[in-house]
Amino acid sequence: MDVYEVLYQFCLEYPVLLDDRKVPLWKLKKEDLDKVNLNLPWDSIRDLAIYLYELKKKQQNSKELVKFDIIEVLVGISLLKHDNKNNYMGLVTEEMCLTYLSELITARINCIAKYYYMMKKPQNTNIFDEIILKFPQKKDIRASNINDLRELINKIKRYFK
Repeated sequence: MDVYEVLYQFCLEYPVLLDDRKVPLWKLKKEDLDKVNLNLPWDSIRDLAIYLYELKKKQQNSKELVKFDIIEVLVGISLLKHDNKNNYMGLVTEEMCLTYLSELITARINCIAKYYYMMKKPQNTNIFDEIILKFPQKKDIRASNINDLRELINKIKRYFK
């Protein structure tokens, strides 16, 4: 089981409020989605996009890892509705949230690489170090996880179709 399958399982276990009772997401039916309280800190996909953008900027400027609940974010991207009155020409979409989330994960990886791993090749490295640890390490690591995240979001959406 890979990390995205584990994330998917955690997302399905996310507690939501249905008729003032906490139930896991997997117990919902498609018709329940309109009356369920997702119990998220955001009201729309636009609010979530703003949150992710601000979190990404904070992480890029921080030496510490910024804490956030990735399960909440993934459930939000999957199930939050568009805010029709504040969504300028439909520009704020799930795709924008996915991009910000991917950039946030990249910023976290860069933070770990910059502040918690050696950036210069030690004098006494061997072939194992050079292959496994990939010395010399790159200054700006790009995570190519957006397609995996997109598939995870689509899998959560398909669960309710």
